[in-house]
Amino acid sequence: MKRNVVAFLGKKNLSIDELLDNTKAHSKHYLDPSEQSNNVLCLAAHKSPAEWSALFSSFKVDEKDFQQRTVKGVYFVKVEDRYVIYTFGYGRCLVNKSSIERGFGLRVSMNLGDPEQLKSIDKATLERVARNTRSQVLKKSSIQDFHFEFDHEILKSLTAIVDNGNDCLEMVSGNDSVSLYTEIEFEKFACISERLIDAYLSQDYKERYPWAEFIGIESDPTVIEKLEAKLLQRLNEILDSKEDEPWDVWLAPPEIIDYANFAGFVYPAEKRQGHSSGSHPEMNLRQFLLEANFQKKKGITIKTLKSKYIFLVDGTERILDKYRAYDALNGEFSLDEVKYVLNDGRWYHVKTSFAQEVESYFDKLPRWKGLECKPYHDLRECCYLRRIADDEEIALLDQHWVRNKEVPQNYEFCDLMTKDNRLIHVKHYGGSNVISHLLAQASNGVEMLLNSPEIVPQVQEHLQNTTINFYFDRTKPRQQTIVLAIIQARKGELHLPFFSKVNLRHHARNIQNKGFTVELAKIPVDKLETARVKDSGVKCKCQARTAECTKELTG
Repeated sequence: MKRNVVAFLGKKNLSIDELLDNTKAHSKHYLDPSEQSNNVLCLAAHKSPAEWSALFSSFKVDEKDFQQRTVKGVYFVKVEDRYVIYTFGYGRCLVNKSSIERGFGLRVSMNLGDPEQLKSIDKATLERVARNTRSQVLKKSSIQDFHFEFDHEILKSLTAIVDNGNDCLEMVSGNDSVSLYTEIEFEKFACISERLIDAYLSQDYKERYPWAEFIGIESDPTVIEKLEAKLLQRLNEILDSKEDEPWDVWLAPPEIIDYANFAGFVYPAEKRQGHSSGSHPEMNLRQFLLEANFQKKKGITIKTLKSKYIFLVDGTERILDKYRAYDALNGEFSLDEVKYVLNDGRWYHVKTSFAQEVESYFDKLPRWKGLECKPYHDLRECCYLRRIADDEEIALLDQHWVRNKEVPQNYEFCDLMTKDNRLIHVKHYGGSNVISHLLAQASNGVEMLLNSPEIVPQVQEHLQNTTINFYFDRTKPRQQTIVLAIIQARKGELHLPFFSKVNLRHHARNIQNKGFTVELAKIPVDKLETARVKDSGVKCKCQARTAECTKELTG
């Protein structure tokens, strides 16, 4: 009989009691009748009324007629010093998730499945809006047909045909658990178990998918517990010291901020009538730790970090939005010589060689110093851009809309343009997803330049009252330099979260491959002057502009 069998792999030297979730595993145990067998079947039954029964409460129906019985099954097969755990029905809820090998199913799938006969992959991006997507194909294909970009996407699972050299069709897929579609009879469990463990221990996947371990979501509770212990220790060190800008852990907005009404961040212990006191123009970790009023006995805990919020307020201290403190935390730690990254409330592990490549690319990317003498001290980003644009050396293109003739949607070609052909994109510093917005804007501008020639006259019209000229011929060598400029209050060199560096490398290499030069720039912040401007009550008067030829193009 062919069917899907679903299996987890228990950690070494654990008993069945340790592999079961004791809060849910009120189950009966049945020993395998085979001689000298250590295998055990666990069953748990549950009776409950159908969820939809309340709809018919006015009917005179006996309650027992609405009762439904579900049976959960878990079969433990001993192979040397560990168990392979097969689940049936909703049996997976009986398994203690902290006692299983994480990523077992994904590794088995990569080793058992034929890399030229993939059916689907699940992947997650590291972009500003994290996307979990499933790509499927009608024909059996290799990984190249799925457009998987290993330098900034995470492989979560794959489904593939098993090339076993005979006519017996098998299919395998998985992440933590593995699902194997195969011929199954009770007598075959032992053989299948040994086969799954051999596939898990095999190193073949490293040759088939050499990028598979570059970045992965860390889901092992034991590892996460150790990392969170390191995090708490580090936070206490920062709180007890005068370390204002630590390099290894920091706060950053997890989302792009609308600066139209934004006045600052507040870290209150409690909110009263929607108002608070004491706002900060930039997120500061030590200031948050000082103001968040952690209980003296318990101190800083993961629970309190997940329950405390950082609030965004306007000039009247009215709350505009809020983030969990834990989600705004960014950190980079090492554990057992492996690099781990905390980003958007999740932990990731990073392969050492890949981390070194990313850091090396970031360090070698050229820096442009042209804006270091023009510090930010403005109400909003748009106000800063308008202040420094002089129409001679720097022209303003922020909120100066252009359009593709096929798509009636406004785009920014760039924020600033210089006399020496630098196309500058500017964004406030934030978490990796905020920086991703900057990178996407730069990539989109390049694509428009190469593929939408109607963009050039629109840009030229926006520049007609300046001394700066703009021409572009895609058949000739590129004269333009793409500058990625980040407003950052942190002192010293430009600092980016690791995942921002990952995405930076991905986008910058694509832009470089199209013939353009890419540079990074840091815009410093004058904190005192920024605070004075925001306290002055001045209002933003920046307005968007659409070129006449843009209107004619799209109606």
